[in-house]
Amino acid sequence: MSFILKTVRVTLHPWPALALLLLAGCATDPYGRLETATPTLTPDQVADLRARARTPEQLGIRMELTLQSFAYSGLNELSAPSTVTVPLFKIPTDNPREPGGQHRMPMITGTVNGKEGVLLFLDSGSNQSVLGYSLSRDLNIPIIAGCKPVTGMGFGGSEDNYPAVVPEVRIGSVQLLRLAALIAPDVQALRLPGHLWGSRQLMILSLGALRHLSYLTIDSPRGAVTFGVDGPYLTDPQSAAVTALPVRWESGLPTVDISIDNHGSYPCILDTGGDYGMFVPRELAAGLGYWRPGQGEVNPTLGGMGGAGLTTAYQIKRAQLGAMPLVKIPARTQVIGPEVGNGRLLVGNAVLRRFRVTFDFRRGVVWLER
Repeated sequence: MSFILKTVRVTLHPWPALALLLLAGCATDPYGRLETATPTLTPDQVADLRARARTPEQLGIRMELTLQSFAYSGLNELSAPSTVTVPLFKIPTDNPREPGGQHRMPMITGTVNGKEGVLLFLDSGSNQSVLGYSLSRDLNIPIIAGCKPVTGMGFGGSEDNYPAVVPEVRIGSVQLLRLAALIAPDVQALRLPGHLWGSRQLMILSLGALRHLSYLTIDSPRGAVTFGVDGPYLTDPQSAAVTALPVRWESGLPTVDISIDNHGSYPCILDTGGDYGMFVPRELAAGLGYWRPGQGEVNPTLGGMGGAGLTTAYQIKRAQLGAMPLVKIPARTQVIGPEVGNGRLLVGNAVLRRFRVTFDFRRGVVWLER
């Protein structure tokens, strides 16, 4: 089956973004690593972006005025002739023998604006696709002429980004045309550091751009990603345990309900882009008895979009996602500054990579299998 969507409507103003937590660093004095300023593009970089800007007409999109703002249509058109499965980019964890341990983050490669082998980071914890200035320049990605920078929120703070349009993204036979994106400063969270890769740049691909598929499966234990087109998702009959979680897309982020230590039913964002187990808001962590102000060691700075933050770490005894029990979950609470997720819990990829995770867009559920 092949389909092309022609009428996607995306509002670009205002344009919030919840970005990822990618790397944890170390320092003798964790407070010394807090950034004192919001990451920004330099004046020369801004001038270069504006020189490469294109009008909506040149980009093949349409601007529509509303009473309070404006919106663009013609973005995120998707063509997929058949279901496609591609391999995950191998990034081993500290425990590569555990389920999903060979694939620390859900990374694949694709062709972006004609350039092959671009790293695409499948991040359900970001409601916008994002790439850094340097990669945008390498790929010749234009911003939208006349658009002012918008503020994106992430771990550690905020930063100013420019609305852009990626002409084409190809993953196998899956084709995204005129992908809405943000061009951000070249922060560490938009690079893949390591002795094997140097400091290779990556592009965050928000799952919101893929919601017109039937389903998307991130199978870290088997090292594959499937873009489902023809037919509904069918669970693997060989799976030892299966659960389906009703999902709500709140502010473009997949939100489910979770219980902790047999308490409550708390809204929880599933964040495939977060290199952590669970992120618990301060008020909830205190109510559950895992943290209180002044308690516990303050961890080294955690770096992500928008700078850096400080957290304290502990272990959740037990949680429940649908019928799937989770035990001894490494968890964190941010001890200062604005909290990400608007007070919601986040479950990160240190938990999710243990499962075959399927975002079943057609049925409005997320499947967890192992």
